[in-house]
Amino acid sequence: MNANPLEPIWKTYQISVKCLDLTHDIIKQKNTNLLKNSDWLLVPNIQQEIIQTRQESNDLFVVSLWATFEGFVISYLQDKGTVLQQHIVPTALANRVYEKFRREIKYWKTDEVLNLLKQIPSIDENLIEQAKTIFQYKNWIADGKDINKASAISAVSTADSYHILNEIVSILLLN
Repeated sequence: MNANPLEPIWKTYQISVKCLDLTHDIIKQKNTNLLKNSDWLLVPNIQQEIIQTRQESNDLFVVSLWATFEGFVISYLQDKGTVLQQHIVPTALANRVYEKFRREIKYWKTDEVLNLLKQIPSIDENLIEQAKTIFQYKNWIADGKDINKASAISAVSTADSYHILNEIVSILLLN
């Protein structure tokens, strides 16, 4: 567990954004040569649709970043939990305790897991609070973006999500 799992997602996000921006520019310039095999120039409001697609894409990347981050944190804690096997006697009990811990941690509440991470001295509490905001935003997206709940949710950009979660992952990789 020494590779940062967020980096491939970030790279894919950056490429996606550049491709959408390039497509937007091509359509704006009505470059028919590049679009000769496409009917995009005929689609009404195509520029607006590309802008909307970019927002949807941003939201999906936030969900992807969070899911990858959450999986990483669970694996990190499972790895740290192996000490249970080394310090509980009898060994048969130690193995059972660890296996229960390893299985159950997937079902712990996210706030509780994030609060555990606050116990690592090099992780700033504000960073954890920002991660909780990303989690709430991710839930809002995954639950269908309920308009009635939109005012209670703080939107978080893909870039901010990456930087916040990446900082936590980077610290965990050092510990």
